[in-house]
Amino acid sequence: MSQSSSAAGYVVARLRVHARVAALVTALVVASATLARASDVPVRPLEGPVVLARAGSDAQYLWNASTYVAHLLADKLGDAPGLHALEATALSALAERTRASDAATVRIKVVYAKTGAVSPVYGTATFTGMENVVTLSASRTELVKHADQWARDVSAGRVPPGLDVRVTGTLPPVR
Repeated sequence: MSQSSSAAGYVVARLRVHARVAALVTALVVASATLARASDVPVRPLEGPVVLARAGSDAQYLWNASTYVAHLLADKLGDAPGLHALEATALSALAERTRASDAATVRIKVVYAKTGAVSPVYGTATFTGMENVVTLSASRTELVKHADQWARDVSAGRVPPGLDVRVTGTLPPVR
């Protein structure tokens, strides 16, 4: 009887070990899936005005991404994932606007309105200036030809050859 009870105890102990291993494997799978999603942010819809600031052979556009940045922060996308999403959307917007252009080089400068402390008089956040976040530039023909692939690359944190990315600012911290 003592052999059967020790055998049963052994089996129970082994089952507990297997249950712990299964729980750890499940946790690792969930964590890696979450990291994969965070590192490959999809191209989000454009929000905010994009205006042609200078026409000609070196066309320049300006995007006020204040609304877009607010939505990034609401979705808890700050730092690198938020910046990559912003860059990918800016790149897509630039390609869409310059398809019929005759410019040789195109660029887009992305800005947003920075806010400060809440005004005790008005009860709203105060305006503290515009933040220049990033400027993207490329040959128009290369951009139009590779727009979708470049947007996917940029959203994953890779800068494709032929695209110049100049990060000049930061996104606000996620709260």
